[in-house]
Amino acid sequence: MSNETAVIIGVGERQGLGAAVAIKAAAEGMHVFVAGRTRAKLDRIVALIEKEGGRVTAVITDSTQPGDIEHLFACAVDTGQPLRLVVYNVGRNLPAPFLDTTRRLVEDHWRHCTLGGFLAGQAAVRAMLDQNPDSNRCRGTILYTGASASLRGKPLFAGFASAKAALRALAQSMAREFGPEGIHVGHIVIDGVVDGALVRSIGTLGKLILRQKGSDGALLPDEVARSFWAVHRQPPSAWTHELDLRPYRESF
Repeated sequence: MSNETAVIIGVGERQGLGAAVAIKAAAEGMHVFVAGRTRAKLDRIVALIEKEGGRVTAVITDSTQPGDIEHLFACAVDTGQPLRLVVYNVGRNLPAPFLDTTRRLVEDHWRHCTLGGFLAGQAAVRAMLDQNPDSNRCRGTILYTGASASLRGKPLFAGFASAKAALRALAQSMAREFGPEGIHVGHIVIDGVVDGALVRSIGTLGKLILRQKGSDGALLPDEVARSFWAVHRQPPSAWTHELDLRPYRESF
């Protein structure tokens, strides 16, 4: 066990990226704070981590609400242990034809992807600047989950792509400003279908999508989590800012 803490925002079902990253961080000895909007989902992840002997605290959090974010980070800081890892994994694509895309849909994408990422980023940076660097001269790591939509806008993705592109720019700005302060900010592009709870929740269509992708044609949350952890553990002489992950079958 280490004396370090991690905050993972956007934790849902076990077969999802947020939960996979939380479980990986706990397995590596960190005290993990899991944040999401659904108590039942968080409780299931807490039970899984505690069963394996890990340390975990669940905090109900709406990432678009400043008060919720402040409370979440206050809980982590109050442990007295250094905050070394923050992962912002919020945002769900809701495709729509451009002329049918409502202002509310665009605003919802922006609030969850961009505003929430901004609020979490500010809280994380403030906490990390107040603590001493670890032995590798790094105060901490902040990682944002991106998407192929972060890089290009495809048909039906106007709302989602505009919000994800803004989140990417936010991460770039933070990395340039706070890298010299010992804070490692990274943006992880997820390019492809994730074989998780979301795609499986759409029933027959989800099964069809996964079957069409074939063996190793979809991203596995636990394998993606390993890559997040690898970026976090990089020495400051060779930091990755942006990493893109895709199945070998995925065209790009």
